[in-house]
Amino acid sequence: MRRRTPLFLCAAALAATAALPAHAAFGADPGVTLPGMPERIAPDQKCTSFAGRPLADAPWTRHALDLDRVWQLSRGQGVTIAVIGTGVSDAPAVLRGRVRALGEAGTDCVGRGTFLAGIAAGAALPGEGFSGIAPQAEVLAVRGTGVRGEPDAARLADGIGQAARAGADVIAVSAPLDGADARVRSALSAAARADALVVVPAAADSAPPGGAQAPPAPAPPQQALAVVDTAPGGSRADTTPRFTRADLSAPGGALVGPGPVGDGKWTGSGSSLAAAVTAGTAALVRAYHPELSAARVRERLLRTAYPGELPALDPYGAVAGAASGPAPGPVATADAVRLRAAPDTSAPRHTALLVAGGSAGVALLVALLAVVVPRGRRRGWRPGRIGERPAGGA
Repeated sequence: MRRRTPLFLCAAALAATAALPAHAAFGADPGVTLPGMPERIAPDQKCTSFAGRPLADAPWTRHALDLDRVWQLSRGQGVTIAVIGTGVSDAPAVLRGRVRALGEAGTDCVGRGTFLAGIAAGAALPGEGFSGIAPQAEVLAVRGTGVRGEPDAARLADGIGQAARAGADVIAVSAPLDGADARVRSALSAAARADALVVVPAAADSAPPGGAQAPPAPAPPQQALAVVDTAPGGSRADTTPRFTRADLSAPGGALVGPGPVGDGKWTGSGSSLAAAVTAGTAALVRAYHPELSAARVRERLLRTAYPGELPALDPYGAVAGAASGPAPGPVATADAVRLRAAPDTSAPRHTALLVAGGSAGVALLVALLAVVVPRGRRRGWRPGRIGERPAGGA
């Protein structure tokens, strides 16, 4: 039986997802601050060229997801993860030599695609605590946005089809998909024919500028595995972008990953990061269970998830655990996910009181017998009279 380790062990605030001033990453040395990875850059802004900051500490997800234990079974070798977004650079050492790009996707002006690829499949290097979820998986870079990260629904859908035709086993999409879009449905059908599992974020990564509350992200296609992000505490803040439907939750707050230049680290938050974590986990499963189809892998991820209001990803359970019972259905809500209420402990408390009372009664009976039995023996068990003193006048 697999160990039910709590998925989230610590608490911290969500890291910024836009280009914000440098801030401390959760779990990092307090003296080290990491820059926030942007989602997109302005037309007049230069491409991201900052190399990030060195960080030797392991991110919080490594312990929370029990990755060192999972890696004893699978590291994703032989599996290809497609990342559809701003492109993927192989300049960072954690991705070097393992990125295959379609068209111009080998360059990443923004850095977000490289960041997602590192989270999903970044290598474990000596002297570094950082590692992607599937450190031996291959990466297929597919452009799904404009060069500067401009949203492009048509390009995103087309990227899924390209990735499926190019042989991707798992496809991580960087933005929510609209299940009502005919182009999206066609792309998902192509992925199903190619036996590729598509993982999508259920919500946007950040709220629109100006503080206005955006409507929930559209309902994702049923064929895709829709994932929503949770912070290190296991919940979502009320201010995080809303969603319409989600199948699974996964870490997506204050994550650490590489940038498009150099070997420094960045930090970011959002559901696209949770999708990258889930895509890496799917790669671990596909490497350990090559006989499973994409649909079976999807089902396994859901069946082995930690139960709750929104099932939480469990990498070790997905790779090694026994999947039994029906997979949980999707959660349809536009509200933030909150921590579950404390369990009712009244029944165990009543049981404890009964046990304590019974123990006290037994102890009292033993003490009484310790006095009565010797006196009865001295009297030969003859009945006595009230007020009669025992022999010896004591």
